[in-house]
Amino acid sequence: MRPIIDILSNNLEELKTVETIFKNEGFDVHTHSVVDESCMNSIYNNYPDIILLDLHINNSDGIELCYQLKKENGLHPFIVLFTEHQEEYIQIAAFKAGADDYIVKPINPRILLKKIHALLKRKTTNKNKIKQKIVVVNKLKIDRESYLVFNDEKSISLPRKEFEMLFLFINNPNKIFSREEIFQQVWNVNECLNTRIIDVHVRKIREQVGENIIKTIKGVGYQLSNS
Repeated sequence: MRPIIDILSNNLEELKTVETIFKNEGFDVHTHSVVDESCMNSIYNNYPDIILLDLHINNSDGIELCYQLKKENGLHPFIVLFTEHQEEYIQIAAFKAGADDYIVKPINPRILLKKIHALLKRKTTNKNKIKQKIVVVNKLKIDRESYLVFNDEKSISLPRKEFEMLFLFINNPNKIFSREEIFQQVWNVNECLNTRIIDVHVRKIREQVGENIIKTIKGVGYQLSNS
């Protein structure tokens, strides 16, 4: 089955160029120059593997739209934001909203394809590794099929990055992870340029699931709490 990618950009020339890149690579490509009812219905019906989202898109804000799509229980695409902005605070906001990667324009086709294929490979690898659909630790239960977390039977929906981080901790309850290790495992990237991204996601997990769910190991990193 061909991987499905939805591309959202208000730059029509850029949209056409990126569409051609992925069609030549064998993707099933859907393009959108504006966020409206037709666009959203298309995304929900296509069930894309990847959403390539321009930070500045007509009728919407890329970061807010990323957060919205990540919160949808029925959708679990990888979302890659691309923009001309290099500011650190914008990148942090993007990852906080659930972005899986952040690409600064101008787009290099080879690097773009490498990043997208790395995400797709991670998706396939994760599927092969996951044998249990539901993992239970104390009062915490994770349902991989629905991407839901249940804390003492209370249902919690986390953005993809926070879900994957929590699952990483639960699958390795005795391991202490450095920030660099978490980034490598969850983002599938060897070098973590900004470890504060990990701290942001840990804080969000604690806000949603409980302050004591993840323990800070000073000077080292994080670990699943036994309490």
